[in-house]
Amino acid sequence: MGLVGDSAIITGGAQGIGLGIARELIARGASVVLFDLNEDAVNEAAASLESGKAVGFAGSVTAADDWAAAFDRAAESFGPVSILANNAGWASLALIEDLEESDWDQCMDVCAKGAFLGTKEFARRADGAGAIVNTSSLNAEAATDGLAHYCAAKAAVSQLTKVAAAELAPRGIRVNAVAPGITRTPMSEGGFLAGRMGEEFIAHTPMGRFGEPEDIARAVAFLVSDDAGWVTGVTLPVDGGGHIRGLQNYWATMQETTAA
Repeated sequence: MGLVGDSAIITGGAQGIGLGIARELIARGASVVLFDLNEDAVNEAAASLESGKAVGFAGSVTAADDWAAAFDRAAESFGPVSILANNAGWASLALIEDLEESDWDQCMDVCAKGAFLGTKEFARRADGAGAIVNTSSLNAEAATDGLAHYCAAKAAVSQLTKVAAAELAPRGIRVNAVAPGITRTPMSEGGFLAGRMGEEFIAHTPMGRFGEPEDIARAVAFLVSDDAGWVTGVTLPVDGGGHIRGLQNYWATMQETTAA
């Protein structure tokens, strides 16, 4: 698949799905700026990729000035950005009555505001065709106790995707999203994949396995390729069929596990 361009920014690029997207796009001929909050981690991640094809940029996706600087860095290193993967995310786990306002704000800022600011900067700078892929989630549709802020933020990402797709289509810019199911990343390895929780995820996934970063990355690569030239405004489930059965109740499963 030929990509729509060869200069990309990937947020949350220091690990997990973001780093998987970087590897896939580089394999298909792109050069990437990894945009992440952790300076040491993002520079180490960039150094692990093909020489001359990746640079790290430390900044916050919630800050417009950092977005401007990231686009400047990409343009200086690889030319004007034609591909953007808004992948950065964050969540905690708490029932609404116990959810801290600061956690709500942080989740909405990183997941939704970050995608908005990245899309805005891309739109302001784009000169010709391009493609944006946002990382939504199965949680945008399948609500579960304890994740009110994350479900709301990811639903916002899917709706932002549709509006941006409509506004930017006349300029040859396509905007889509992927909605991963449970995927094996350093964040999920911390407890979501093991024991009863992991068993419940598998039970709700018709294809019977966890996702891997490369599963998501290949879908992103398709959406930023010329093969997807007639595809825009879509949130594509990449979840082994998890959207068919929905999600287990994270909160109840964790409480049962703790009690046991």
